[in-house]
Amino acid sequence: MSWLGFVLVILGIWLAFKVAGVVLRLIVTVLIVIAAYWWLAPIFGWPTLGELFHVLGPDVRLPDVPMPELKLP
Repeated sequence: MSWLGFVLVILGIWLAFKVAGVVLRLIVTVLIVIAAYWWLAPIFGWPTLGELFHVLGPDVRLPDVPMPELKLP
């Protein structure tokens, strides 16, 4: 392996640690915001997390599929 390859491997490992650190910081920040909202919502009369998820959550609709008719003996 040439010296350029060695430098690129070291740089890649360093960048991987930096990206992992940023991702972990974002996850912790989101968890802190969610926990603060969960704790403060009842005090301020805001909607609960369950109500927010119900209103702002994914709109999942199942297609209408008719049930098959079972012929009983």
